[in-house]
Amino acid sequence: MPDNVAAAGQPIDLADRAKDAGKLLFVGPATHGDQRGSATVTFTDGSTATADLSFGDWTLPGGGTDPVFGNTTVARTDHRNQSGGAGPAAYVFATEPYDVPEGKHIRRLTLPDHGNLHVCAVGLG
Repeated sequence: MPDNVAAAGQPIDLADRAKDAGKLLFVGPATHGDQRGSATVTFTDGSTATADLSFGDWTLPGGGTDPVFGNTTVARTDHRNQSGGAGPAAYVFATEPYDVPEGKHIRRLTLPDHGNLHVCAVGLG
């Protein structure tokens, strides 16, 4: 899909864009059920931490309609197109924000090797 990246262990260099960020979150869905994962956050001093990267399934989060893992619904369609007509709703979620430790500055993120997690955007605040 051109609007997201499947998590496959790839690094994302954020150096200048994240230098003053106090929070970090991920936007996207999971496929093939609800999926848990975490990204590695590397700071400019070389230390690392983990940030939650878990999403509910894009069509049936938690087996129903309510977000899971502390996700917030960013977008929801009324239905999705499938052969034979309209299917269930589709969702895109945001993770709970990760609080960057005081005095730390993000250099890079490394996504987990988990192809059922799809990242559409990284939010910095």
